[in-house]
Amino acid sequence: MTRSLDRNDARSLDPDEVVRLASDTVGGEPDADPEVVAGLRRLTAALDAEARLTDDGLARTRTALVQALTNHHRVRHMTASRPLPPLPRPLVITGLLRTGTTFLHNLLSQHPKLRTPRLWELMHPADPRPESQLVRECERYVAEYYRAAPGFRAIHHLDARHGEECHRLTANTFRHFIYGLRYRVPGYLGWLAEQPMAPAYAHHRAALQCLLARPTADADAAEPYAVLLKCPSHLWHLDELTRSFPDATVVRLHRDPTVAIPSVCSLTATIRAARSRQVDPAEIGQEWLARVAAVLPGLRRGRGADRAPLDVRYPDLVADPLGVAERVCDHAGVPMTDAARDAMTRFVIAGAGRPQERHRYRVESFGLRPTELADRFSGYLAEFELTPEFEEGRS
Repeated sequence: MTRSLDRNDARSLDPDEVVRLASDTVGGEPDADPEVVAGLRRLTAALDAEARLTDDGLARTRTALVQALTNHHRVRHMTASRPLPPLPRPLVITGLLRTGTTFLHNLLSQHPKLRTPRLWELMHPADPRPESQLVRECERYVAEYYRAAPGFRAIHHLDARHGEECHRLTANTFRHFIYGLRYRVPGYLGWLAEQPMAPAYAHHRAALQCLLARPTADADAAEPYAVLLKCPSHLWHLDELTRSFPDATVVRLHRDPTVAIPSVCSLTATIRAARSRQVDPAEIGQEWLARVAAVLPGLRRGRGADRAPLDVRYPDLVADPLGVAERVCDHAGVPMTDAARDAMTRFVIAGAGRPQERHRYRVESFGLRPTELADRFSGYLAEFELTPEFEEGRS
């Protein structure tokens, strides 16, 4: 009999309990991948020791970990039990968080021949239950997320039937820095920095195959030009991404880091506050400063080389979103049909996919100074011809 998560009121996260609950959910004996369980153990140890979880945060975190391991079980079993159809070539959007990746993803998802995995699919990539049931479950998740983190509504739009970030596939391996955004877990992040990411990206590919194997009545979705993916975290792992998806087209967005870094710090503080008793904004500022400093200085424009990423500046996306969409489709070899152009035009005119509330924050609360950020990342600003756009309280 499946054991209820609600009845588990332990004051800590027991990885063995997570394994048992996930196995109960899929109706089998515990047979989780040892590498995945190792990541789970590292994460739960850090959550217990460092994350300062509230009782509600602990309960919701336990549920999320069980769901992640359940997803991993189901993907392993599905890929082992039958052949899956080949993947369409991926079109992958990445860039620092808060650089317009969500807007571009939502805009391109209007193209009827780009297959965009939706939130309910990403949360249940190999779940055999009916679509209607999974959508309802996802809608409850979104409502609960906004209840726990009311400020998140002004930062990022969630909808069960809309596209969402594909970290929800990779994170099922417990190798992903999304956990370091949701929680204060420096011990886990130190371990993660030393781990190979190839297993996480191999699982990402397998989970995507499972997700796309679900039957659909949509003829365009059944034979797409490409599958549209988006996640900022790919920026840190472009080599692993392209090894796992060798035919991928990568689009990198770029924005002035004096705005992007404080904005993602605000996002992190909002999400952590939904689960933790104490949040230290200055500590978050230093975390993101180090994380961004590890990737931005090494970025160079793709200058026409074979399979080079397409670089898109945030100011260009804001000024001419349809023009940027045309560039992306041309770079990816995706025909811009009249139907696609009309749908994208309606999307832009309607102002769809944008948060309805203003995202406000104070840069200084994160221990950051825009002038110092501009100096530190001056090489990046010059490489991508970006000018500082900082304005207090702007997202």
